[in-house]
Amino acid sequence: MERNYLKEIVSESFKKAESEIPSHSRYALAMHIADKTTLSSKTLERAYDKYVSNKQSKYKNIGDSSVSLLCKYLGYNNYEEYITDNLVSKKPKESTTDPLKSTRDDKVNKRSALLIIVLLICALGGAVYFFSQPPSSQIEKCMIWVKTEYQLIDCTTNLPPEYRTHVLPYDKNKFKNFKKVEVTMVTNFFDEVTNKPLVWYVKSNDKIEYFSSPGLHPVTGKTLRVITPYIIDKYVPMYSNNKNSFNSQ
Repeated sequence: MERNYLKEIVSESFKKAESEIPSHSRYALAMHIADKTTLSSKTLERAYDKYVSNKQSKYKNIGDSSVSLLCKYLGYNNYEEYITDNLVSKKPKESTTDPLKSTRDDKVNKRSALLIIVLLICALGGAVYFFSQPPSSQIEKCMIWVKTEYQLIDCTTNLPPEYRTHVLPYDKNKFKNFKKVEVTMVTNFFDEVTNKPLVWYVKSNDKIEYFSSPGLHPVTGKTLRVITPYIIDKYVPMYSNNKNSFNSQ
């Protein structure tokens, strides 16, 4: 597989992700593309660093199978179809000296210019109307961590110091999937089919907290670790405080 188009493919993939989710952080975009493909978010973040941020010496080239999956995410069947389509789209058009066709083109261009002017006037009117509305209609969504999950909040809200957390831009994936969870020995820590982890943890001052997704602790900023059988055996209680949670022995 020729690898001349790797930078374009990775860059276009992240640009497409930007159009699909509100958060444009590298982590959020990589997580979104990972959800749409079978690639890992770490692989995607490294590809972003290498091909978009130009950290050429730090990471190896991504594999052919990863390139093919990104091409499919962009709407192509495979890498070869991506190359063919881009070669065709970049091929210069043949010039013409037909005066009649040139006259018709001039008329079309004038109509197009008039249409653009009309659209610009409409857009300007819409912008004036939008910015003349009360501030409540322009509220940008943000989120904060409250005890066990993220909650929506107005981005301009000033939080009291006891919250000990930051106001973050709304991230649909994190808002929906990242939560603090209580666990016991009956918790499903791994997927029954793929055996992939379903729980992550962080230890602080001899206390362990468990979460439903990887990432950083929303208050301390510590990196969450993936759950292991050792951690389960050593720290996970046999039952919770719920009277119906006791295991049968």
